[in-house]
Amino acid sequence: MKKFLLVVLAMVMLGSVQAQTSFKNKVEGLTGTEFYFGPKFGFNVASISDGLNKSKFSFHLGAFAEFKFNDLFGLQTELIYSRQGDKGKSGGVKTWARVNYLNIPVLAKFYVWEGVSVDLGPQLGFALNGKSKTKSGGTEVKTDIDHLNTVDLSFAMGLSYDFNMGLVVSARYNLGLTNVIEKDKFGGNNQNRVFQLSAGWKF
Repeated sequence: MKKFLLVVLAMVMLGSVQAQTSFKNKVEGLTGTEFYFGPKFGFNVASISDGLNKSKFSFHLGAFAEFKFNDLFGLQTELIYSRQGDKGKSGGVKTWARVNYLNIPVLAKFYVWEGVSVDLGPQLGFALNGKSKTKSGGTEVKTDIDHLNTVDLSFAMGLSYDFNMGLVVSARYNLGLTNVIEKDKFGGNNQNRVFQLSAGWKF
């Protein structure tokens, strides 16, 4: 029985690889450029630019696709679910804010060394929802964040390294250009600031 299951698993994996290879070959045939795609995930160190609170640790995950036009230049886009926000403490009161985004960066990749690229470009984000939590003593209150701006625009800048076997690692900083919460409701500017460490796999 175990041998049978191993054979079935091997056949499924082989079929998956063949399907991915077929898709990749079709795209490369249509575009005339190298094409790569795959999953990615990683960690965020997120904050908001009002300067009142501290950074919070969270995560992101999604997928990417890259068109590599030559040895020096490529174009990459991604679809990323990202948890952002910040946390703070004043006296005995602790606060946490979390805003969930669906982010779509479009990055120019400049290959400056073998496997190393400088990644630059805009990122369009859509706020899915936001939650805040306040804790004082033994009392904890959770509420929805009101007056969220639905669309978030950032500028992304970072470095990536491609290993020969398909692993990709990257470090990126997303500089928010628009306010997380409507400025007149928040009482000032409040843009996202997010540092990301990611790992992915190229097919």
